[in-house]
Amino acid sequence: MPDRSAVVAAGRPIALGAPDAIGGQLAQVKAKFPAENLLGVHADISPSAEHQKLVDADFQSHAARWREIYEEASVEGTIYRERLADVLTWVDELAMPLGERILEIGCGAGMTVVPLAQRGYLVEAVDSVEDMLNSTRQYAVGAGVGSSVFTSLGDAHSLTFPESAFGLVLAIGLIPYLHSPMKALGEMARVLKPGGFLLVTVGNRLRLNHVLDPWLCPALQPAKRAVQAILRRSPRHRSEPTRSPLRLDSLRELEGWLSSVGLPKVKAQTVGFQPLTFHCRPVFRERTSIRLNRWLQWLADHNVPIIRSSGMDYIVLARKKDR
Repeated sequence: MPDRSAVVAAGRPIALGAPDAIGGQLAQVKAKFPAENLLGVHADISPSAEHQKLVDADFQSHAARWREIYEEASVEGTIYRERLADVLTWVDELAMPLGERILEIGCGAGMTVVPLAQRGYLVEAVDSVEDMLNSTRQYAVGAGVGSSVFTSLGDAHSLTFPESAFGLVLAIGLIPYLHSPMKALGEMARVLKPGGFLLVTVGNRLRLNHVLDPWLCPALQPAKRAVQAILRRSPRHRSEPTRSPLRLDSLRELEGWLSSVGLPKVKAQTVGFQPLTFHCRPVFRERTSIRLNRWLQWLADHNVPIIRSSGMDYIVLARKKDR
């Protein structure tokens, strides 16, 4: 796992304000608008086949981009690499036996699949986009683990695997694109062995860059949607290209969903601090945003109040109850 303490190794963290000052506005939003009551981006998601078509089309058009992101010297690339490193560290800590069957739903370009296969596990990789599966297969073969990786088209809401088939199920970066997360989590619980583990990420509705940007602040989203609805009725309104809606949830909501399907949470951690913006325009240059992400992540890893719950995503580990 990357050594995030390097940002403060010289005892001089970058001068971007004390954590209490940075978190002040976030604390006010949390106090006034409890997380479970906020209307986030997910309010626009409808449980329908139309939503799945939007998601598939979106990922199909950007399939080649997903592996490139992990190699970029950008704040986005940094966040994805750190999230991947954390996920793999958590898997290592489970100390599962070699040859254990693992399922990753929404495998994307195979960035998690291949390291798991290299650790000696048998990995079933599922995605709803054929080009993403092709990318995973190519990556696995190139890494010499093609015989340990099995790919198939599938829908997280209706898995084709039998009950109690896997010791670990992963869904990294998947839940923000689901139209019915409760149903999908129920399927994940079904295919897990008793005592097996689920490792997921969920988009954090109270991510810091959204709270501090007036245009993205969760507390202002109902008013924003009302204005957009009015503008769409205007004869001068030009329709924009349709993109798949992204759902952002709270950790408390996810814990409730997990508990309801028999997967109590074991631990959770926030990860990733995206570039700060003002009305969606970057406040800092890329290099400063990378340093800011590392500093804030160091604070979150050291359990600093407010900051520890304001990253881009939550990584969550849950375990299926033994029978």
